Amino acid sequence: MKRLPAIFITIIMILCLSNSSFEPSTAKAESTYDSVVLRGSEAPLDWNSNNHPLKYDETNDVWNSNPIPLVGGKKLEFKYVYDGEWMPGDNLTYTAERDGNYTFTFHPGDERKVDVTLADKYEGKVTLQVTLPESTPEWVTPTIATSLNGFNYSLTPLEKTDEVRVWKLDIAGNPGEEFSYFYGLGSDRYKEARTEKRTATFSKDGTIVEDTVTEWSAIPVAESVTHNFNHEPFLPTKNDAVTITTTVEHYGPIDAGAIYFTTDGTAPAGKRGEAANGEVVRLSVQSTEEKENNLKVSTLLGKIPKQANQTRVKYKLDVWNTNGEGTQFADTNSFDSKEATEFAYYVDQFASPEWAKNASIYHVFVDRFRDGNEGNNEPGNEDLPYDERLKGWMGGDLAGVKEKLDYIEDLGVNTIWISPVFEGPYSHGYHPADFKKIDHHFGDKELMKELIDEAHEKGMKVVYDFVPNHTSDQHPFFEDAKAKGEGSPYYNWYTFTEWPDKYKSFYGISELPELNNDNYETREYILNDVVPFWLTELDFDGFRLDHAKGPSYSYWVDFRHKVKEINPDAFIFGEVWDSREKINSYAGKLDGALDFGLSDTMVNVFAKDQSMAELSHTIQANLATYPEEYLMVTFLDNHDKPRFLFEAGGDVEKLKLAAATQFTFPGVPTIYYGTEVGLSQSKDHNLVDDWKDRYFREMMPWKEEDQNLELKAFYQDIIELRNNEIALRTGDFKEIHVKDDMYAFERFTDDKKLLVVVNKGEGVEVSLNDLYNQPDINKVMLQNALEKKDKVKSKKGKLSITMEANSFAVYEVVKGRLVKAE
Repeated sequence: MKRLPAIFITIIMILCLSNSSFEPSTAKAESTYDSVVLRGSEAPLDWNSNNHPLKYDETNDVWNSNPIPLVGGKKLEFKYVYDGEWMPGDNLTYTAERDGNYTFTFHPGDERKVDVTLADKYEGKVTLQVTLPESTPEWVTPTIATSLNGFNYSLTPLEKTDEVRVWKLDIAGNPGEEFSYFYGLGSDRYKEARTEKRTATFSKDGTIVEDTVTEWSAIPVAESVTHNFNHEPFLPTKNDAVTITTTVEHYGPIDAGAIYFTTDGTAPAGKRGEAANGEVVRLSVQSTEEKENNLKVSTLLGKIPKQANQTRVKYKLDVWNTNGEGTQFADTNSFDSKEATEFAYYVDQFASPEWAKNASIYHVFVDRFRDGNEGNNEPGNEDLPYDERLKGWMGGDLAGVKEKLDYIEDLGVNTIWISPVFEGPYSHGYHPADFKKIDHHFGDKELMKELIDEAHEKGMKVVYDFVPNHTSDQHPFFEDAKAKGEGSPYYNWYTFTEWPDKYKSFYGISELPELNNDNYETREYILNDVVPFWLTELDFDGFRLDHAKGPSYSYWVDFRHKVKEINPDAFIFGEVWDSREKINSYAGKLDGALDFGLSDTMVNVFAKDQSMAELSHTIQANLATYPEEYLMVTFLDNHDKPRFLFEAGGDVEKLKLAAATQFTFPGVPTIYYGTEVGLSQSKDHNLVDDWKDRYFREMMPWKEEDQNLELKAFYQDIIELRNNEIALRTGDFKEIHVKDDMYAFERFTDDKKLLVVVNKGEGVEVSLNDLYNQPDINKVMLQNALEKKDKVKSKKGKLSITMEANSFAVYEVVKGRLVKAE
């Protein structure tokens, strides 16, 4: 989707895998790295520039940044880039306790260490001394939320004194400056029962303030109650009762809990074992483990009874002490079920559509594909410099897509993925200003219907790129909510933190207010009005779901139920740009997901010449993690990532090897428009500070002299091969051999076995005796699946194939047995 640069690189790096090994180093960092830079999610940091280099401290063998201003209470995601390479693994995080300038220290021997220190020096001080009410549990540590830390109640703990119920805290600041504050018990749910802010002023001699808290708005029952969708089995059928596991960290006694669940699509509700809506089953304590400082960790279990297939099970759960008061819900740790996390799962014999398993997808970015109707172009746009035009509308439209359906069909693919065409302010379509209108720059509903009907006549499916997480700030619903506040029927369709100007938005981008999809009115509008528009009126065959990890799992349970109710054969796959485990958590709710991990690996291995061992690691981890019916949609590049050919330095042979691997690997292969004819980038996106993705989305070249026709023919051949071979589409996978420059694997069914060999090194004679650990291979014949005349027979117990430099081959075992000895 369209993201500001700080966004798409953030999510790329969450999932980016690296084959390089970064062991703790005892050598000087100076001899290890030439440069280390800091990048992050919050200004003045960003994910794209080298504007924040670190300096090497030879004495301590660390790298230090210049002081960087941070906003107190705001979570920062960050990473180090050394010698132009991102550090591997998830983003690091840090939340500053107060506004100020901070120094980041990078430790080469412990690169994931978060070492961030306040660089500012203050001459003033305030000492707070507070007496807490008797109702305060002894095990709770009070905290302070201030104007210095964004009123974050979880960051700044107080220190206990020798006096009963008296705690204190020293805060440094500039003399004469005032700050405001409240006391709490680690969360704004447990803040003091007070509306007027307290204030204090820093002084050089140190101001002493004595406070008294008379009452808390609520008292915590436990430190934390965590379920995190920990249910077993994860993909339940009608034959399964589902076990719910909950972990509770607590100091005081916890001896009871309950699960409140519904099966009719409504929201469950209840408290302390009494259901207000739906049914209730009890949680029982299975074990309690003593930790340090008298902390206890208890595990509670309960079972939701078997349900029929196609049932939406939604549930909430709480725990309590039967001899005490109050209760606490997972995972929000709230005291009321209205604020609790709504967990959900879908009961079914989970299966994805058969056509999707056999699909090969062509990803059309409408504005950049083909200008079929110059009458709907943006006036005057062509007068702008090309780089500026790329930020706006370039003229591509649905008429152009319809005009080129024969081209797409001729490639051999059988599915088209169409980028968003919602009415909205931008050419990418990811800022919907109306969920049921097509922007006039693209065309209209009638033209879209004609396009889909013609694609269907050609035997192709069409899926739509749907945006469930947010709207444009120009959407009438949001404009009404912002103008009228609680007087608007759409006020609760969004989440205002401070109406009218502060609200939850997609990664903090004010242009993209997030829909409150857990508000059932919002959800019902999308599911009962918008979804049928695209599936029924326009007859799309499914959805690619933008930023699928934005809405809750409960939302996706309802979404799946509605989509499959309309069209049981619809394919729904999501953009979950995250870890493999997070992607897998959507199995059973979605049919599949985009495989960002494999995409990164393809770029690393083929475009950047890293070891094939990384490819082996990625595919083996995928097969071990994802259920067979959960389809991974594979790609080499897309609208949010650099063009593969650009990353490969324009080397078409590298692209061929990557594409051949993609189309012979498990998964549903996707081609981003233009990749098949050598479309790259007119400029290095790293050389600009904004709109970097414009160079990932340049116009499709239609003149034959601008296309690599030999590359196109190569794509047609491998697509045809996949279309002809069931083993390549839905067959099993087995790794045969891997080394730095070569990877060999089998794809097979009960009736056929194919051997795929990918060689990105020099030409070599490959002994299959060595690959299969077989000293004698007799009466075996292989036939080249692409060049049928090319046959290879075993002779005197030996069998080998010739692999040219930078080549791949697919051989069918047409005679005898070829089995690897373990």
